[in-house]
Amino acid sequence: MGRIDFFLGVCLLVLSFPVHTPGCLLSSVLQLSSYSLTGSVFSDGSNRRITGASVALCDDGGAQIEETATDDAGKFSFQGLRPGHYLLRVNAAGFVAAEVRVDLSLGPERNLVVTLKGESTSAVVPGGAATISAHELAMPQGARDLLTSGQKKLYTEKNAQAALRDFESATRQAPNYYEAYYQAGMAYLALQNSPEAEKQFRKAVELSEKKYGDADIALGTLLLHRGALNEGESLVRQGLVLNPHSWPGQFELGELELSRGHMEAALTAAQTAAQLAPQQPVVYRLLSVIELRQKNYPALISALDSYIELDPDSPAGARAKDLRAEAEKHLEAVGEAAVAAKK
Repeated sequence: MGRIDFFLGVCLLVLSFPVHTPGCLLSSVLQLSSYSLTGSVFSDGSNRRITGASVALCDDGGAQIEETATDDAGKFSFQGLRPGHYLLRVNAAGFVAAEVRVDLSLGPERNLVVTLKGESTSAVVPGGAATISAHELAMPQGARDLLTSGQKKLYTEKNAQAALRDFESATRQAPNYYEAYYQAGMAYLALQNSPEAEKQFRKAVELSEKKYGDADIALGTLLLHRGALNEGESLVRQGLVLNPHSWPGQFELGELELSRGHMEAALTAAQTAAQLAPQQPVVYRLLSVIELRQKNYPALISALDSYIELDPDSPAGARAKDLRAEAEKHLEAVGEAAVAAKK
C-alpha cells in the first residue's frame, strides 16, 4: 500500500462510523456532529394529523432558517442542523399558529409532537388533513393520549423515564398497541438499555406482523449490532419494502453491504440515502468510505465536499478537509505521471 493510500485509509477510519453501529433511526443515542429535527403536527382534540402545515425553523432569536410543509402523514423533517436552541413556527389554515422552543444542544430531536388548536370551537379540520391509521383509531383514546404524552416527554422534555411510564401505561390499556411498544423501545435506548429496547421492538414487530417499518428497521439494526446478521438483515430489508424512502434504512443497508465487500450494492444504497437525505452529513461519510475502497478519488472528493459543506467546523470536518487535500495531491500526482509517461 502506498503512502497516499495508507494516509487516506487511516483518515477515513477515524472519520467514518464503525460498521454495525445502530442505524441512524436510533441516532438519538449516538453522538453525531450534526443533528436532525423531525416531528408531526396534530389537531387538538381530534388527534388528526394535519397535512400541508407550514413549519418554519428559526434560530433562537426568531430569524427564519428554513421552511417546509408537513407531508400526507402530517410529518416534517429538518436535517443537518447544528447543536443549539431553535424556534419552530407552525401554521395551518383553520388553526391557531403555534411556536415551539426546541433544544438540540444535547442531541437530535425525533418525533416531536406539535398540537394546533382550532380557530374556534366549531372549527373543522381542513380537507387536507389526514386521519390517523385505522389501527391507531382502534386503540382506546386514553391509550392514544398516553402515547402522545410520552412522545412529548421523550423527545421534547428529554425525560425518558417519565415517557417510559406513559408508554407502559398505554400498552396496559391497549395490549395490541404496537406503536407504543416501539416508542417504549426508543425510551429504553435513550436510557442506554439496549436489551430492554430489543424486547420492546420485538414486541412491536410481532404485534404488527412485520408491517410496521419503523419497528422492523429499529429491531434489525440492534440485531446487526450484536451480530445476529441473518435476522437483522431480514428485518431491515422488510422495513425498506414497507418504506423504500427510509434513508436510515438505506444507510444501514449500505453499511451492511460495505462490511461484506459488496461495493456496488453498498454504493447504490448509500447514494439512495444521500438522495433521500441530502442534508445529512453521515451519508457522505459512508459514501467517502465506499469511494475510497474503490479508489475512485474524484468521487471521493465530491463526497467529501458535500460533507464539508454540511459540517465544516467540527473535528470530523477538519479531518475531512485534510483528507480532501491529500486526495487532491494524489490526483495531481497521477496526472503528472500520465504526462511524463506520454513524453
